[in-house]
Amino acid sequence: MPDFLPSKKELTNALAWFTAPVNDAIKKGKETAADIAEWLWVVLQGDFAEDQTTAQIVTGTVISMIPFVDQICDVRDICANATKIKEDSNNPWAWVGLILTLIGLFPVLGSLFKGVFKVILAPIRRFMLKPATKGLKFTGGNIYKFAEPAIESGITELNKFLARPAVKKAIKNAKITNIYKATASKIREVKGMLTKQALLGVFDKLVGYLRDTVKFIDKYASKAIGAKARQMLQTVIDVRNLANQKLGEFLKPVQDFLERLAVRIEKESDQAFKATTNVKNIHNFKKVGTDAELKSVLNNKPNWVDVAAKEKYEALIRSPIIPEGFPNIGTKDMPLKNAYNTFHRAKPVTIPEGEVLYRVLDPRSLDNSICWMREAEYKKLKSKADWRRYFAVFASWNHNGEVVKYKVPKGGINVWEGPAASQTFKNSAGKVEKVNSKGEVFVLEGGGIQIVLDPKDLVHANISKREATPWGYDSGLIGEAKTSMVGVPRLEQNWYGDKK
Repeated sequence: MPDFLPSKKELTNALAWFTAPVNDAIKKGKETAADIAEWLWVVLQGDFAEDQTTAQIVTGTVISMIPFVDQICDVRDICANATKIKEDSNNPWAWVGLILTLIGLFPVLGSLFKGVFKVILAPIRRFMLKPATKGLKFTGGNIYKFAEPAIESGITELNKFLARPAVKKAIKNAKITNIYKATASKIREVKGMLTKQALLGVFDKLVGYLRDTVKFIDKYASKAIGAKARQMLQTVIDVRNLANQKLGEFLKPVQDFLERLAVRIEKESDQAFKATTNVKNIHNFKKVGTDAELKSVLNNKPNWVDVAAKEKYEALIRSPIIPEGFPNIGTKDMPLKNAYNTFHRAKPVTIPEGEVLYRVLDPRSLDNSICWMREAEYKKLKSKADWRRYFAVFASWNHNGEVVKYKVPKGGINVWEGPAASQTFKNSAGKVEKVNSKGEVFVLEGGGIQIVLDPKDLVHANISKREATPWGYDSGLIGEAKTSMVGVPRLEQNWYGDKK
């Protein structure tokens, strides 16, 4: 095998660390050189902007990672950057994404800080590849402002990464007393080393790794795969040659951006050192804030958000008359305060004994809260996007990830039922953000048939154990890293009133 690639045994051992598809022969330990070559191609052609799992696996095992796996992921990221630049070499944001990939590989970082940089920068690099990032005036301040949701996502992932036992041990062995201040210092060190020559040196090393990999693929894989691998190598070489002329103009904005990032991480130090790192602490689960969610949607609208002149299902403007024995959804007291305005229409209904209600929630949500749905409504939902759209649930309200069921006891339960009202995006001050000159706004459609009940009417014994939804724990916002559950208890009951 070429010098860059390890032995066949080391390669096949490396496969176990990946979630990328591998064929049955490899899984059964009967792999050939052709199998390995095809696996390498699967890894190389993957675009980190679309698939976050590989970066998470590598950074999660940074202390004891397999060297080849680490290097092939670096090559993979460069291939992704080069492919985007080849599509539009005049897009400055794609070049910034390349620079952020390269600085994460500076030798001065060492294995610990290389892992730290990968965690912080991965969501930012993905964000830089989005088409919507082309039109802004190109300064360090604007890079930071525009990428802020991705930056906050990266810092959230950093906090979870630093809580891992292997990482904590490495920090202790390195005699680092404050990893956040040390990280900020490293960012400034890298900022001071940021020259075209330094970037090209790393780039050339990765091109060498890619040449070795493509040579192996070309020799052992099918002709079709070999041709595609050679084409990818040529794309990377073309971008490397173009980098001689292009990289210099982006250095100052990126240096300014790195300084702002260092300041932000220093601020995180004060917050993080006040927080517990107890691995069973539910507060390790952090939801996106109202303003961060709005910024994310402004930059990259997910498919469950609409742009509209008005709401499709306008909310009730006053509470209906409350029949005796039914929840007061017009009360001024929590938890039912003004709950009527979550409905487009609402009617009082008695749900009979034996029927099962469903509630979608995240690890910090209460089992015994007000919002539910019938089983038939839950089973209509095919994705997280369906749930957010039709039940008009902001990411800042509920990340999702788990579901709890309630079997209605003898005597039934009195509830309010009807289509969920549409929800318009507002900032934390309550101001509606206009999307365009037409006065259109961002809206969650609503219309799903929701149930609102009084938690006091729930019988604790009739609540099921939590189950996982098939949708994952992340919010669904574009550019946000997939939610790591390190340090967060999963599928554990959270009943208000229980002694903790």
